[in-house]
Amino acid sequence: MRRHALVPLFWSALTVALLAAGLAACAKGSARIHAEPAESAIAATSAEDAVRLLIESQGATYAGDCAATRSPQDIGKVCSKLIDTRGDVRAYITGRTFSEFSEWVFVQQDSTGWRTLATAPLDFHAVSMDIPWPR
Repeated sequence: MRRHALVPLFWSALTVALLAAGLAACAKGSARIHAEPAESAIAATSAEDAVRLLIESQGATYAGDCAATRSPQDIGKVCSKLIDTRGDVRAYITGRTFSEFSEWVFVQQDSTGWRTLATAPLDFHAVSMDIPWPR
């Protein structure tokens, strides 16, 4: 009888182990950074202007800082919010106005101005809400 009592415990432990492995696999690939090719990145005079150039290169209209957007004139545009600065790199999140953010945008200042360094999708299911800084 003891052997049969262990069967439900075995299946419970196996289920938990598989669930944990699946969650770990999802979290591992959650913040994929996309580096922008240096030759396509146009230098801008400000960090926000570099974000604007990236948004417009994707075919969208840039509305500026999300806190300054107004309805109805900015509906359907893309806005940004500065989240943090690390050295000469700034981290922004971008998304449709009056909606959720969808992408991280990293811009960096060099001797010629501000350029897009990298982008990454914003993952609402990530285990951590840490900024996925480019390396």
